[in-house]
Amino acid sequence: MYELYRRIAHLGEQGGEGVLVTVVDVEGSAPAPPGAKMLVYPDGSTVGTVGGGALERLATSRALELLEQRQSALVNYSLGEDGHMSDAEPINMACGGKAALFYDYLGYQARIYIFGAGHVGRAVAYHLKGLRCHVTVVDHRQGLLTDLDGADRLVIAEYEEMLQGEQVPTGAFYIIATPSHVFDYVVLHRIFASGWQPRYVGIVGSQRKAGTLLQRLVEELGDRADPNGIYCPVGLDLGGRTPEDIAIAIVAEIQALRHRKMGHRHMRLEGPGPQP
Repeated sequence: MYELYRRIAHLGEQGGEGVLVTVVDVEGSAPAPPGAKMLVYPDGSTVGTVGGGALERLATSRALELLEQRQSALVNYSLGEDGHMSDAEPINMACGGKAALFYDYLGYQARIYIFGAGHVGRAVAYHLKGLRCHVTVVDHRQGLLTDLDGADRLVIAEYEEMLQGEQVPTGAFYIIATPSHVFDYVVLHRIFASGWQPRYVGIVGSQRKAGTLLQRLVEELGDRADPNGIYCPVGLDLGGRTPEDIAIAIVAEIQALRHRKMGHRHMRLEGPGPQP
């Protein structure tokens, strides 16, 4: 049991994710007592047990589904005909009892990568604090990656080589706020050329800049470039021009997309923005 808790602590330290499955209640015969635990990783490997057999296989499968959804759940199981429950999922087992498993998602609700640790990038990281996001800030200027409030991880790297060799999660949010148009495009190209499947790519800049970047991206990558997920100018139309104003507009846009709130006016269009 101590090894399982050590693994959970390590997940938090490394910004990883998993699902902790706990037997919270049993009636009649069941393969494991209340309190039995199993940690499920994204690759399907496990630590601990909730009793083995069919229940554990089903629990592992459900945990992987919840990992993709980044959600927790309480599920009742009927372990054979004698354990029938109207609100339970049936499992063909000889136990004949009942079991309730709690699936506790461990991790962050969103992964956010900020490219550029200048005024806007720093302000965005600061305003993301407390939103259960794992924030990585990337910049090639080592002197800027100090005292950066709100970042969980700081990466010093050239933009052409950033995050090389890493398993970047799909569905992440990317904010491009580098010090030049050249670097902006390098980052944008790398995101789509690497197949990271972003949910959101926000670029600090004008509509004219957006047109130039998107045209070049489509010309070079073709179908691998998805302009629907690119927001430039970035942010909701909240007004203000300071780095703090821009950062709040960016964070608000990310939140609107995360929570599927529709009808907001996005800066990337002159009318109401696209639906999340």
